Amino acid sequence: MILLSQLLWGSDMARSSRKVVILSYNGLDGATAAAMALLKHPQAEVLVTSAARIGQVLASIEKRKTAPGEIHICGLGVYCDWDDVARPARSLQKGGTEIAWYCGRGYLEGQQDAFAQFCTPVFGKLSSNTEAVCEHLGLRDHANATFLLDLASQDPNIDGKRKRTSGDHAFWADLVDASIAEYFKYQDEEAYVNTIRKLSTRQHDDSDTRAVEVFRRAGFKHVLWGKSRPMCELRQMIRKCAELDEPVLISGESGVGKEYVAHLIHERSRRASGPLVPVNCAVFSGNAALANSVLFGHVKGAFTGAVNNRDGAFVTANSGILFLDEVGELSSEIQAKLLRVLEDGWATPEGSDQPRKVDVRVIAATNRHLPALIYKGGFRADLYHRLDVLLIRVPALREHLDDIPTITDQLLPTLTEGQPARSLKPGEIECLQTYDWPGNVRQLIKVLKQAIYLGWSIPNVIEEERLLGRLAPCEDEPAQTRGFLPGAAGEIRPLREVQREYAARALELNNGNYTATARMLGIATNTLRAYLK
Repeated sequence: MILLSQLLWGSDMARSSRKVVILSYNGLDGATAAAMALLKHPQAEVLVTSAARIGQVLASIEKRKTAPGEIHICGLGVYCDWDDVARPARSLQKGGTEIAWYCGRGYLEGQQDAFAQFCTPVFGKLSSNTEAVCEHLGLRDHANATFLLDLASQDPNIDGKRKRTSGDHAFWADLVDASIAEYFKYQDEEAYVNTIRKLSTRQHDDSDTRAVEVFRRAGFKHVLWGKSRPMCELRQMIRKCAELDEPVLISGESGVGKEYVAHLIHERSRRASGPLVPVNCAVFSGNAALANSVLFGHVKGAFTGAVNNRDGAFVTANSGILFLDEVGELSSEIQAKLLRVLEDGWATPEGSDQPRKVDVRVIAATNRHLPALIYKGGFRADLYHRLDVLLIRVPALREHLDDIPTITDQLLPTLTEGQPARSLKPGEIECLQTYDWPGNVRQLIKVLKQAIYLGWSIPNVIEEERLLGRLAPCEDEPAQTRGFLPGAAGEIRPLREVQREYAARALELNNGNYTATARMLGIATNTLRAYLK
């Protein structure tokens, strides 16, 4: 005869062995709420989503071969079609899944009856979503519960401002923000989940300490906003390149954000604790002596006016990253010296015969078509191949116009600080998306400033930009923008040269992928290589 206690024990064992899923969102209260749930279910799967994607996530869980026994949804609202949430939730419930939906801050109470149709709403007027989880799961007496409740109270979305704090609370609050930044900057979805798991045990390591140090220095400053495929691919490429320690060449038109890319590589690299030293090579304007002094340094008395020793950018960037913007503007003399440093790591100051050993990663950027410049004798091929170990192409704004609403949402608050909030109407967004943006994001910022500061309408500002035109192209503008068709007999070039430039540009757009480029050009890979010789 089976005793009642045995039945209850067996029921508890079955319950404890069931799969548990915790869903949360990006935010301090979201992280602490999920960490609180982990105190009860330390082996649970943690997923991060948003109010707009909650239906998609529930649908993906529903399609699994084995449904979870419990789903704990921490503080998420519903900003998608209700049926997209209700349908998979009801299906999961019919399969035996228990769904608890938490909100301790009151913002979902008006929809409680709708939630009750497909889950158990755990709503109440509490201090945080974390407290709602704590109360429902009976975790008040857990050793880590008080810490999580205190940390959740510092979420700026609760009272509009972050409380000043220090010590352990400040560290964990910044680590949560740092891991959120990892998602927006690099599409790293695991960083936030890993932080939630560490938060539940209050265990962290040296990598977390470095992440907090970098975040406290950079914050969310260098986020490249946008959800389009080109921007997602860009973030993935930045992430890959950041984890390596090789030279990077960033190509792209003026105004696309190449320096932002350099900062993102630096922040995620093993050199994040070292300096990032930017040098705009365009300011040298053919002045080799100035370039030599700025990049490699000089000793006192090396030339007239050298009254003191100067380390130079390579020495200043030691253990860090040297960012050479507009690298295509360097003279041939400086290119040769740059190549030498890249190959052996020794920088020789002007006027000295004692080179200095440097440990520097070089990131170069250009809006010029370097392969075409090589063919004209303006850039060294050996230096190009030394810089081009990793290539990142930053897309022009006209290639991801769908991102304009997201970009403007992020820009407008920074432009209207201290003034009444300004949002764009659908017609204004549509106007922005019908323009081709030759000046890219830099031009978009200018347009928004003119509309806000001068009180002009977006259509009027865009019309002024159209009248201005694309601005005069420089003499050595890449062939892909000025066109291959000659305008006069004197402009006719050898067909071989045109083929080579076109093939080189196509290869650059495909990030050096010969197979993909050859397929798009409709030729064999060997033929493509022959064009580029």
